[in-house]
Amino acid sequence: MIKKLWPGVVSVLAAAIFGFAVRTRLPERVASHWGADGQVNGWSSRNFLLILVPLLGLVMAAILALAPSLDPKRRNFPLHAGAYWVITNAILIFLAAVHVLVLGYNLGWNVNFSAVIGIGLGSLFILLGNLLTRVRPNWILGIRTPWTLSSDRSWRETHRIGGYAFVVVGLATLVTGLAWPRVVHIVMASGIAITVLLSVGWSYFAWKRDPDALGRDA
Repeated sequence: MIKKLWPGVVSVLAAAIFGFAVRTRLPERVASHWGADGQVNGWSSRNFLLILVPLLGLVMAAILALAPSLDPKRRNFPLHAGAYWVITNAILIFLAAVHVLVLGYNLGWNVNFSAVIGIGLGSLFILLGNLLTRVRPNWILGIRTPWTLSSDRSWRETHRIGGYAFVVVGLATLVTGLAWPRVVHIVMASGIAITVLLSVGWSYFAWKRDPDALGRDA
């Protein structure tokens, strides 16, 4: 299934090639981590920076390609395969873009990483929210609680509500990243916390209203 991830894998490899192409222009000690305020708070060696994200991306691609075949509910995978490959490719492309921007920062580009994270993750949340309703019960992708995994009704309702919530959080994070990047971490963290609590709570109450699930549990 790795061929389904070719856009993401090619992006990661292209980012790695870019890194090695500019290697001699990078300082020996490079910025590699930023705090919530957008300021550098971590440093690493040049070679470590060049290898870390591309290696992480390729390992992640291998795991994502293998995961559907290991899912106990893999019979449902064909029903949401399109959504799965779009989301996983988007994650890999995001990693590749971050790698290039980190390298660019160390080359002297004017990069605001609070804005980058807000725009990038906000866009990913919007994409995820729009695709969540297409995801059928599985152990790999989606909002997996004891109740969604034991009730089709809970799964459907929770992913509909969770999808809306992720889109709202994504839009808020994206707008904040563009307009007020200094507070993007507060908006994003608050939005994720509310979405998680809402999704978990809804999954339980939807399960309680599902006579089929309750009948099986009795």
